Amino acid sequence: MEEPRLIKKLSLTDKAILRQKKILIVAVMFVVTLFIGSSYALLTNFDKTSEVINIKVGNMNASVTTNESISLENKLPETDASGKQNATPVEITITNTGTINIQKYEIKLLSEEGKTSTLEYQYIKYAISLDGTNYLEAKNLNDSNNIVYTGYNLKTDNNKKTKIIYLKVWIDETAGNNGLNKTFYGALSVDLYQKAEVPGSEKILEVANSIPSCTRTVTDTDGTVYISGNSDNPSIYSNAITDDCVIDFNYVWWSGKMWRITAIYPDGAMKMITDNMITLIAFNAKRQVNYYTKADETNGIVESKSYMFQWLNEDFLDTLYNNGTDVIDTTKYWNATMPSNTTISTKPAETEATMIPTTTSPVGLLNSYEYYKSYQNTSFSNGYLNIGYCWWLLNHYDTLEKVWRVKLDGEGSGYYTTNAHGSRPSIYLKSGISLLGSGTKENPYHFPYDYDAANTNDEINTRHSGEYVKLKNNDTEQLFRIVDIENNKTKIVAMDYADNKAKRKFATSEDSADTLWGSGTTTDTNTWYTYLNNTYYPNLVETYGELFDSNLYYLGTSSWNYKLSVCANTTSGNTRVCDKTSQTGTFDIGLLRYGEMFATQLEYDDSSAIDMWLINRIRTSGLWVVLRSGFYTERGPTDASGARPTVHLKPTVKILSGTGTELDPYVVGL
Repeated sequence: MEEPRLIKKLSLTDKAILRQKKILIVAVMFVVTLFIGSSYALLTNFDKTSEVINIKVGNMNASVTTNESISLENKLPETDASGKQNATPVEITITNTGTINIQKYEIKLLSEEGKTSTLEYQYIKYAISLDGTNYLEAKNLNDSNNIVYTGYNLKTDNNKKTKIIYLKVWIDETAGNNGLNKTFYGALSVDLYQKAEVPGSEKILEVANSIPSCTRTVTDTDGTVYISGNSDNPSIYSNAITDDCVIDFNYVWWSGKMWRITAIYPDGAMKMITDNMITLIAFNAKRQVNYYTKADETNGIVESKSYMFQWLNEDFLDTLYNNGTDVIDTTKYWNATMPSNTTISTKPAETEATMIPTTTSPVGLLNSYEYYKSYQNTSFSNGYLNIGYCWWLLNHYDTLEKVWRVKLDGEGSGYYTTNAHGSRPSIYLKSGISLLGSGTKENPYHFPYDYDAANTNDEINTRHSGEYVKLKNNDTEQLFRIVDIENNKTKIVAMDYADNKAKRKFATSEDSADTLWGSGTTTDTNTWYTYLNNTYYPNLVETYGELFDSNLYYLGTSSWNYKLSVCANTTSGNTRVCDKTSQTGTFDIGLLRYGEMFATQLEYDDSSAIDMWLINRIRTSGLWVVLRSGFYTERGPTDASGARPTVHLKPTVKILSGTGTELDPYVVGL
């Protein structure tokens, strides 16, 4: 059957509203009555030929059910702790009953039309839970942002079509007499979305240019618009930023990582870079400055892949969900040309030999000129990409030994290829991609091609590298991050240093055998192996029981080539089995290795960082250490440094609540 064909211009917005009426909130009496309704909308996707728009029709529909009403009679204003503990929850069940996927849904608490509320918004407090037990941070309702929960990817298949959200509402303790004899008439609504209102590039530009007195973009001669301006989180190397011209509208959360959009191209494609360093490696071997060189048999040139190229496109790329053409623009190039001089504001020529297609390198780095553009409206120290650490750029500097990098204070300069600097991966986002969210750090953009949000009781090993997990150790909450899935076990690393930033030896003596984790350390209480195995890990086990499992760690020598320390994996589904048997050991707890995901400083700058050990060696007699400044060094095993421990979660560990972001990490259990 031929699809419907319309000449009518259609909006890119596809939205349905499910509205439940009559929520009555009074200072001493709180009654909620919910009326259930539903709606539907059309238009799943479209293509345009000449003046005719072809439409594939489906319906977007959902049913919403709740417990009928809640009552808090004779309850006075209360604290957040009391409200989260004692308020009666509204259980909201959203089920996709349509024929197309719902890409985004918002639960709102609105002022009911036709009613006059006398109780101010700010005195209404609420909290959300995804499991009915663990409630997220309590927040105040306000009239400019009445969204109490935003969810993504409600699918039509049975396993992903239903989401239950628990909502508690109470009167804030600050109301005092301001809440006496006052009423708030409210309506609970659920909005469903199939597409964003405008392509992401248009949304970014609209926000960037929304403050007339503030210039937050720079347009280049080729029409590329670069986002340029002040940091919203300045490091110790920059001045405090207090004006309105900060760059806090270009954050994207994708594949368990935070990104920043840096450039918008005339065709609508965008470039983005990770918000922080993902690992710490050498750019390449000594006197090898090219990021990538294509084979040329006529001139006797063989293909050459730098360490950085390999890490970005053979290791990091594997951690990105949907990393094909739905997301990455494969028509673009990475300009790795050396500028005509060592001035960072000099634009590199587009030289064929150093223009690397994204089909060869889906992931790359910013080059020197692109980094300059990010702070052209301010200074390199105040630029929003300055993170107070050293990290690599793409192109070489002025000799056969140096590549452009960013220094601690944000200045661009050249440095030797064998130095280990941070890597901040970059990709081109495909033109026309829709962005959902506000783009701030607290509410970053999402796009429809990210993986589904986790459901309660999903196994943690189905998630992606970069997402956050919350655990308690000795009654102290600690944040961990997923590193990888190894042998079907989820490897996680602590975001903070162990034992309140204590510094300990790696081993007991300078003997080369003591450069192996677990060798010669069991009798010295001032070694990390002893502390982590006798104190840190037992505290985790006492709290969580059988949550953890031992696993292989690579202990060998990597020198500058991180590939030497990478386990070659055989992969089947989520199971990745390491087939490297030499120079490995099996342990309950360990440390990250050189070149591994997040084997770098994770603070914002070095003001609160400390030197920390990695688990493997740079040579037989010395171990890798990441300095507080973000550089590497080599140290003997009896020196003292800090540690960020790693553990492995069993394949049976499940997600109990949370969305995996830094502000809402997963809570896990069996």
